[in-house]
Amino acid sequence: MARSRIATLVREKDEMARTAWEALAERPPSHASAQALEPEVLAETARALQLIEQEQRAPGVMATVQDPYACLLQTHLAKFGAASPMPGARTLEVKFDEHDALRWAASAVFTWWKRITRFQWTDPVTLASPFPNKARVAVFGDWATGLYGAPEVSRSIAGERAGYQLVLHLGDTYYSGDRDEVDEGLIQPWPRAAGALHRALNGNHEMYTGGEAYFEAVGREFGQHSTYFALQNDHWILAGLDTAYSDHALHGAQAQWIGTLLAQAGGRRLVLFSHHQPFSLLEGQGPRLVAKLAPFLKDRRIFAWYWGHEHRCAIYDAHPAWGLLGRCVGHGGFPYFRDKLPGAGGGATAFLRVDTRRGVPGAHILDGPNPFIAGHESRYGPHGYASLEFDGPRLNEVIRSATGEVLRAAQLA
Repeated sequence: MARSRIATLVREKDEMARTAWEALAERPPSHASAQALEPEVLAETARALQLIEQEQRAPGVMATVQDPYACLLQTHLAKFGAASPMPGARTLEVKFDEHDALRWAASAVFTWWKRITRFQWTDPVTLASPFPNKARVAVFGDWATGLYGAPEVSRSIAGERAGYQLVLHLGDTYYSGDRDEVDEGLIQPWPRAAGALHRALNGNHEMYTGGEAYFEAVGREFGQHSTYFALQNDHWILAGLDTAYSDHALHGAQAQWIGTLLAQAGGRRLVLFSHHQPFSLLEGQGPRLVAKLAPFLKDRRIFAWYWGHEHRCAIYDAHPAWGLLGRCVGHGGFPYFRDKLPGAGGGATAFLRVDTRRGVPGAHILDGPNPFIAGHESRYGPHGYASLEFDGPRLNEVIRSATGEVLRAAQLA
């Protein structure tokens, strides 16, 4: 009679995934099951489990990797059980047979992965939609976890007295953007500021399942029928890019579309929004993305660029060659370890200075504890978002904590 292993897991859904992969690694399948699996399947599953294990450095805290198969595996493992209530916490149980566990994970997830196709690409109906001359924009990235500071960010934006005319997510729904994760992490907790236009950009995690669930949801819930768009008023153009359909690049005619926007801009200034970064002091660069927009960068036609992907908040100096103001605001809701910077690691929340290097402009990077990650507050950086306040030709930028506290404010134009 096959034995079952039952693990009671408290707090976050990633603890379920962590315990599940531990069991998969510890208990190989029966000889017959192993023979039935293709070597490629076993190799990919072992590789993915190793990646997850390496990243899971704090038990009970959500973690992920930039790997499609590993993220699909995490999605499956996180669902492999049933929730039962417990006061003050989320308790989950996972049950699986010692002989069938690895076979299930390997065959089901690998088959799913091989069958994934991308959603059908759609261009915007209009070049740019009208936008008020006086408007407030809430910008947040890598937020769709439904955990930690993400609910606080949502409450703060939705409850802001001054209101917002645009609420914009810069992408990433964890782990792999399947329908349940899009519904539970992106749509249900979305900050539904009254009277606002709502938009969500495409991220690499949404694309791990082909992006279909994300694309259907934003069309249905937000009336958003393309993954890139533009808004404009008398002074500004706000353009959201899809940098995930082709990973860390621009698919289709987006570069030409930007060129058309700028050709008809008159005196308007352009602000870009995307999931991926054009440059970074602490992570990878975006050469394919930059190459597509090179003419506009060289001519200094882009005033500012806001992105996510990196789980941190970084306020860059004006780029020495391109003149643009770069902003990473990927600290919306995913738990991220604090950067090892001079002066980091204390109990206060502050912006720390990092000087220019390798042609990347210097920046002020947010450091501090995260009060929403219980038991690990000092290891993880704070969550939050940005408010952009457009008033005619003026633009004010406010960096806020998850609860809406002003951490930094500056007039950019």
